[in-house]
Amino acid sequence: MHRIKLFVALMMALFVFVPCRGQSDDEVRDSLRFCQSQLEALNSRLDSNEVLLATLRRRMNDLVMLKDSLIAANDLFQRQLQEKNRLMDEQKAAMQEKERLVAEKEELYRQALTNSTVDKAKWEGELKAKEASIDAKSREIAYLQKDIDAKESTLQSQRENYSHLLTEKEYYRHLVDSLQKRVNAVEYENIRKQEENKYLAQKAKDAEEKAAITLNKKKKVRPIQGIALRFFRTPDWDIRLTPDHVDPSTGAATYSKVIRNRNAGDIEFDFVTGASVMLWDLTDFFNGDSKKDSTSLTRLPDIPRFDQKFNYDLGIYVGFGGTNLFKNFYIGPSFRFVDFFYVTVGLNICEYEMLIDGYSAGQSLETALTLDDITAKSWLVKPFISLSIDLDFLSYIKK
Repeated sequence: MHRIKLFVALMMALFVFVPCRGQSDDEVRDSLRFCQSQLEALNSRLDSNEVLLATLRRRMNDLVMLKDSLIAANDLFQRQLQEKNRLMDEQKAAMQEKERLVAEKEELYRQALTNSTVDKAKWEGELKAKEASIDAKSREIAYLQKDIDAKESTLQSQRENYSHLLTEKEYYRHLVDSLQKRVNAVEYENIRKQEENKYLAQKAKDAEEKAAITLNKKKKVRPIQGIALRFFRTPDWDIRLTPDHVDPSTGAATYSKVIRNRNAGDIEFDFVTGASVMLWDLTDFFNGDSKKDSTSLTRLPDIPRFDQKFNYDLGIYVGFGGTNLFKNFYIGPSFRFVDFFYVTVGLNICEYEMLIDGYSAGQSLETALTLDDITAKSWLVKPFISLSIDLDFLSYIKK
């Protein structure tokens, strides 16, 4: 009885939900579309992240090329500086040689002034030779100075280029640091999105499976449960002592044993479990367009067809009921409507404890007789009608 009450409460709740369950397919499709849109958005995010990574790789390549250029410029600058130092050393040696020649010339002047016995022409020739050497050294020094000035100009240009490269290197270093942080954030986001993609993919798969189950008209056998109304109550026999006559003077009474059925009545509810096998698919008939008779002017207006998302079929139902499943059978044609609900009308074949022939309810018994003497097991066939639901419906109830 507790199971029956629980199922009746469940059926009342289901009938409350029936008006709004017509949108179950739409909800499934909306959920599926939402999951697909989420997957597309995540894929676009992944594509943008791939573009960002490609940009970072190009920036890294540019930085490597800039580093190579900086190293080459530094090597050239060092070679130019060494060449300038060499020229300055040569200029210094030439100036020392010039100073030596000037000192020799002055020494010759002093000797010529102090030694009057020396030939004047000889001294003049030597002085002219010294002056020529000094002029040559002066010209050599001038040429070296020009080379030094040219090298200094080149070195200045190299310094400016080197400074520019250092500035650009610092800029790219900061840029690479910033891009590296963004790449780390993007990689973290990618990992999170991949996990979210797995969840959304599973959710989309579940939605597709639910939609496939809901829209699957080719499923031949469906397990169902429900409440059956059978037109016969299970007898509950009892023997009761009933007073026949009471003596008014003494108060003494005589009693007789009377047969009583404590569960008398015409109808009884039973909790049934079984399966429906589809024989004819009636979905197209209930959802098809009606044919209008244009020649009839007095025909009634067309009754609107049900929602085309619902399925209908006619089949055979076989089930069991009560607590003793193998002694309580139900069989009959079933009609499925609104996807999940079944109405079945058929025969209930059940074993009952019945009175043997010659005894009936309300009859008096002999004193020695008991229930075991007047009852026996007997199979009866009675009509029933039931309302059941497909077990797949339970997965669509919002939690």
